[in-house]
Amino acid sequence: MPILNADVAYALVKETLTLHRNSDIETILSLASTCRAVREPCLSVLFAEVHWPHANKHDEDSGLHFFPPMLWPYFRRFRLAWPEEWPDATPPRWGDRYYTGGDYHPRHLDKLVNALPSMPSLASVYISCPFYPPNSLLNAIIQCPSLRDLSFHDTPLYISMIPKVPTGFHLERLAIVPVAEAVRVGEGPYDARYSEAAYYLREYRKKYKNDILARFAATAFLFQVGKPVHLRHVQLSADLCTLDALGDHEWPNLDTLVLTGHAPRGTTELLDVIAKMPKLRELRLLFAKTKSDPGFRILLDHHPTVKNNYPSVLSQLKHLALSNACNFDGVFHYTTALERLAICAIIDQPRVPIALTHAEVEKILADMAVGRRTLSENQLGRLRIMIEDKVNPELCAAVAKHCPNLEALEIELCGYHDGKSIYAWHEFVDAFSSLSNLRELRICIQFPEYDETDLFEPGRAARKECAMYLASRLQTLRRVGFEYRKRTGTHRYEDSWLEFEVERNAGTGAVEMWQLDASWYPFPEMWIPVRRG
Repeated sequence: MPILNADVAYALVKETLTLHRNSDIETILSLASTCRAVREPCLSVLFAEVHWPHANKHDEDSGLHFFPPMLWPYFRRFRLAWPEEWPDATPPRWGDRYYTGGDYHPRHLDKLVNALPSMPSLASVYISCPFYPPNSLLNAIIQCPSLRDLSFHDTPLYISMIPKVPTGFHLERLAIVPVAEAVRVGEGPYDARYSEAAYYLREYRKKYKNDILARFAATAFLFQVGKPVHLRHVQLSADLCTLDALGDHEWPNLDTLVLTGHAPRGTTELLDVIAKMPKLRELRLLFAKTKSDPGFRILLDHHPTVKNNYPSVLSQLKHLALSNACNFDGVFHYTTALERLAICAIIDQPRVPIALTHAEVEKILADMAVGRRTLSENQLGRLRIMIEDKVNPELCAAVAKHCPNLEALEIELCGYHDGKSIYAWHEFVDAFSSLSNLRELRICIQFPEYDETDLFEPGRAARKECAMYLASRLQTLRRVGFEYRKRTGTHRYEDSWLEFEVERNAGTGAVEMWQLDASWYPFPEMWIPVRRG
């Protein structure tokens, strides 16, 4: 009797999951019941990513339930997401406070601690806890030689919890997001928790926000647990680590550096840090803008730094994302190899950010031309910018002129509002006509204002009509989207995108539009929006 190849069975299960958009678990469970050869790959897919604890899975005798040992070998990504409301309950849920105002100590965490060394496929661990993770948990984590990705989000840290790391333990990705880091990017979607008062009133957030001791712990995690010589991807708040500390180490394999928080202080220049990262290809400086901050100077001048590093080190970057808290004067003279660029407006919740003016965008475009013999040398393929003023064909034409190889363009208006259309659609077609590679377009064209009682149908129809018009004249378009203002509460709105996929009939050339699911950029993602839901 022929035996089903394990690789074929796994591919079959993955394809089934893709066809059902990763949501029809019942289909996979039914497939797992067919035979033993199919059951194994089904379990590998179903339990590749798991989270714990589960609030509804417990009993009086054993407390919080954990996964049975037979499933542990299938875990690849584990999320320890302890509910933040449990410590604030009276009495605390699934934990103890030994005295009034004391720290919360979770129960049953030993079940995870004991299981971790028996997870041979574990590659990623995500930790979000409203308490100090116990030393036993960190000691168990470093006993997983397969682990490559470790993330701490909204979790207090202290330096005495740093374990002695075995020589065979090598992380490739490390992320440390401080307690209560809540930002808004533009006026688009954000984590729903940030709109709830309870988020800001949690006792542990008030206690550990801006904790000075967390800086020492984060630095120790980065340099002792992460080990700069092995790390390839680092996400870190500049509130927890200075450029001076980053510049004191060699980063021979680092490919991506993501800095959040607020503009860093110190004597070391960013160029001196990048010079220690010869393989750095992606840099994201996603600082939140503050009122008194004059802006983080990426480039102080066009001369070498005190440590004799030249601005030309910026030419190694291929992907660059910046916030409005950065002063990027002169930067684009040297970023000659850029393939992706995003410039967004970021601010701490609950405030609303202010984006770039048209003049600032035009200055950026002009800077890009410096250092290139011809505009065609600009290899930028993906551009995402946020603006404060309404878009016009002149700005679009300037973008097309200076970035002739664009494949994806997104121009977002911070605080979009419908109103009287000022420009004809053909003016935007003319502006983009020179972009022969343009595949994806998101643009904040203004549409007539409609009464909200119409359930957005006239507004949707107008946008679909415009999408059809653009797609019929820009033959390379495969996806097109338009901004609109979405009500998210009684007095709350956010900018959203109504997006369509373009389908072209190869024989007749007819164009059809298919509306796509709503999507957003979960921070700190800057390039590819993900489906909301």
